[in-house]
Amino acid sequence: MSKIKSLVLAEFLKHLADKKPDPHIWIFSSTDNRHYNYNSRYLFEYVKDNLPEITPRFVINDPNLRAELSAEYGGQYFIETESASGIRYVLNAGVWFTSAGLPAYASGLGKNRLIVNLWHGVPLKKIALLDPNLKKMSRIYFRKIFSENYTYVLTTSHALVPLMAKSFDISEDLIKVWGQPRNDGMFQPNDPALILSGIYPDLPEFERTVLYAPTFRDYGQVRLFPFDDFDLNRMEAFLEEHKMLLFIRTHIAEQGSAAPYLGKRIRFLGNEQAEDVTGILNIFDCLITDYSSIYIDYLLTDKSMIFLPYDRKEYLNGRGMNFDYDEVTPGPKPDTFQSFLDALLTEDSHWKTERDRVNLLFNEIHEPCSAQICEQILKKIQQ
Repeated sequence: MSKIKSLVLAEFLKHLADKKPDPHIWIFSSTDNRHYNYNSRYLFEYVKDNLPEITPRFVINDPNLRAELSAEYGGQYFIETESASGIRYVLNAGVWFTSAGLPAYASGLGKNRLIVNLWHGVPLKKIALLDPNLKKMSRIYFRKIFSENYTYVLTTSHALVPLMAKSFDISEDLIKVWGQPRNDGMFQPNDPALILSGIYPDLPEFERTVLYAPTFRDYGQVRLFPFDDFDLNRMEAFLEEHKMLLFIRTHIAEQGSAAPYLGKRIRFLGNEQAEDVTGILNIFDCLITDYSSIYIDYLLTDKSMIFLPYDRKEYLNGRGMNFDYDEVTPGPKPDTFQSFLDALLTEDSHWKTERDRVNLLFNEIHEPCSAQICEQILKKIQQ
């Protein structure tokens, strides 16, 4: 069902829903209501396992994925909102959590239920209403359907509160520094060999792991390993010599860009292999990125990172940044293949100091936060 049809149906059905939705039914949703990812996934799993008094349901409108998840977790947990009955069910729930979008679209939904936007990262780039590319009608739609419906929007630092409030055009009082449930996994031990061998059983022996996660470009395909002197054979020999594994995680639309580089020690780690990688970021010894805010989460591991902003002028001018790029990217930015290999092996102590500074700015929550978020919501619904 298209968003327009969903909007029309939900606008009609909201008048037939219970005037006082059940506060013990909690609905979770994420990207386009078709993905099991982001903060919604991790908070849902916490509620499912720890709050027996709550009925948690996750909206998955992809029938194949819903069937897979139902087989793994139980069919009662996963629902759809592409039918009148599905939309009526979520309208009768008193609490909604989302990371992107809403379980159902209509105006005035926040009047008699709690709608909490867990969001899905730190706004390094301009987001929502601050996005310079957002059209006038989209801005009107965003305010009416999203901003006016939110009870709370979550973030990770008090320094980000004014920025998040401006991005969503809501009061700063509605921005809560409660953290990101998806980071909870980074505060528990994860075994790299166990996790990675579950994805690729044929992995060679390794001592270090590297995640390469470039961001998506609107204007063209990402250029991986953007060095004029890049040599794939030399790269493979380097990884073999140092017993490293390098995992490339591009946007799903750019998976083909990784194909020429894949081999024994360079593997692809896309959505199919791991729909949401944040919860296992601590299994990697180094992160390579460019403009993705994934590195903000990775700061919690206190491990090294490398930045490859080869097209920074084109990218940053088109999208716009909320922060000075060089001030908030605490890692080397190699522009030759040799300096890139050097950065994979060693790290200047200067970058450790810089990581601490940026981590202090963006990340105030350094412990699992799902329990605290649930405690706050339970207090709210009991008022």
